[in-house]
Amino acid sequence: MAMFKGRRAESDNGWTGYGPWPYTILDESDLAHHIERLALVHTEGPTESLTIQPFPAPDKNQDRHTITQWNTPQGLWKVFSVFDGHAGHETVDYANNNLIPALEAAVLSAQSSEPEDEKAVLEPSRVIEVLRKAVSSFDDNITQHFLQLFPGGPEVLSQLTDDEIRAVSMVDGRPHPAVQPCIAGSTVLVALLDPARQLYVVSLGDSIAILGIKNDHGSQWKAKLLSAFHNGLNPEEVQRLKRDHPDQPDVVTNGRVLGGIAVTRALGDHVFKLPSIYADRVFRLACADSHIISKADGFLPRCLTPPYLLNDPDIVHVDLSKVSPADNVLLLASDGLGDLKDVHDKLPDPLAEHWVKIAAESERPALSVLRDAMGGNDLEKASFWITVEMEEPWMDDTTIVVTRL
Repeated sequence: MAMFKGRRAESDNGWTGYGPWPYTILDESDLAHHIERLALVHTEGPTESLTIQPFPAPDKNQDRHTITQWNTPQGLWKVFSVFDGHAGHETVDYANNNLIPALEAAVLSAQSSEPEDEKAVLEPSRVIEVLRKAVSSFDDNITQHFLQLFPGGPEVLSQLTDDEIRAVSMVDGRPHPAVQPCIAGSTVLVALLDPARQLYVVSLGDSIAILGIKNDHGSQWKAKLLSAFHNGLNPEEVQRLKRDHPDQPDVVTNGRVLGGIAVTRALGDHVFKLPSIYADRVFRLACADSHIISKADGFLPRCLTPPYLLNDPDIVHVDLSKVSPADNVLLLASDGLGDLKDVHDKLPDPLAEHWVKIAAESERPALSVLRDAMGGNDLEKASFWITVEMEEPWMDDTTIVVTRL
């Protein structure tokens, strides 16, 4: 912590019953410098992105994001994505490297199969269908590649010795490539703008997508939340889980599925998607030091009727053909952004509008939204997030992407 120079203080950051912890209150210039340094800010055209995890250790940040374009016969697609990993890096890295190419292949395939004008852009209903199937199939393929390691299913698996399981599930002392993306998990948030200026936002999990559009008079910004909230704190998701598992009234406990995981839909997380024998025998042996496996004794006995997590995304479509780039702003973020404001439920409309206004009016939109969430002009609050001295990470990984479409 020697890099921080300022007034020493202590705070519990409002976390009643915990702390206080020592930290350093920075002056404005030092605070701004360190936030930008730690946030790894990147600007590309009208897009500013950042990702931050201030804990002073490498490889702690499990967020990923990409900004890319697809050159198709129908024109240019703009694609922005945020992946929020949990319980390890394996699934989020796999998703970050492979999901966007899979979506592109699915869209191109659908376009080429259209019997009409090959230059025409797909209808929105068709795009939604293609994207939904592509995301679900991506995760289904993870499942199938893993299950192929153990043909015969749970019955045969139960007859194998530990050494036989290790021989199949591990390669050179590490989990088999087909096992790795099953252990951890990742949310999905992808925004796609097609050549006809049709916007699609694909969400799986609890990341945040907000679209801001100027009103007809051009004097105010209106915000619309485009992402779903697939989380154990969402009453609709809780009711769905109770319908799917009627014999388990406590399927969601303390806002967590089986008391073990907050999200209700995600890629990976096969501990919650497959019969418990796979976690108890294969994952324990191949990934004994995994974060989720270390907690498995607390929820595996209740894993009776999987799957508990779904891979079916929600997709929202917005027609931007009559909205100029100057009159819209899109903000994508992992749920760490809400956590900074102590918002763990669905993002309130006033906060969404507040962040849209900041993003729309700032020359450094992503950085300005981050600073606001960290405390804005409150130097003590903002400094705490950067300089507090704890043994474990105190802030959720936070990724923000802001662009004009």
